[in-house]
Amino acid sequence: MRVWKIVEVVNDDIFTLFHGIEGSRKMPQHQWIKANKKMGKDGTSKTSYLTGWHVLPTLEDAQEYLLRFTQRLEKLRIVECEVRGQVRDKEHSPSPVLLADEIYFRGV
Repeated sequence: MRVWKIVEVVNDDIFTLFHGIEGSRKMPQHQWIKANKKMGKDGTSKTSYLTGWHVLPTLEDAQEYLLRFTQRLEKLRIVECEVRGQVRDKEHSPSPVLLADEIYFRGV
């Protein structure tokens, strides 16, 4: 499934905005990456959800969501990527965020 993700790009390397894998925000490209799924909470919310890769279903959704970020904006980029496995809505989110089990970055 084709989706969009907001990432930080430095020297053609892709970094997640927040949590990464095994202590690193740097994401490998051209290979499938499994999410570290666990129960998480949004900010001060008391609602738990099963975590996964945060992605957006359309470029327009990603462009709108990008406007929420004020810091690091010059390094942020929207990249097209693929997801597979279970893809679910992030319940209780005011945006159309999806959570995916696996993600694939073609490159920047």
